[in-house]
Amino acid sequence: MKRSFQALISILIALFLLIALSKAMANAEEKEVILSTVDIDEDYEILGLVSYRSSELEPEKIHKELQKQAKKMGADYIIGITYYSNAGYLYGSGTAVKLIKENSPKR
Repeated sequence: MKRSFQALISILIALFLLIALSKAMANAEEKEVILSTVDIDEDYEILGLVSYRSSELEPEKIHKELQKQAKKMGADYIIGITYYSNAGYLYGSGTAVKLIKENSPKR
């Protein structure tokens, strides 16, 4: 009975470690979309425009929302980001782009 309990504990610990490792690997593979107010010096494909309006005058909130939209599109960068405020709102917009790998065909 004691050996069965020890074996069960060992299996549970191994499963816990396996789950933790898989989550760490998933997070490591997930990269953040890079923001740029200028063009980049790499070949890319334009995926579309991203924009967000916030009543809070915090650029960081705009950044996070733009990145979230671009990530859903599969983007690597948001280029040409512009900001302006009007009537108590802060606006941000840019172009979501995906880098073209050397071996992948261009569209």
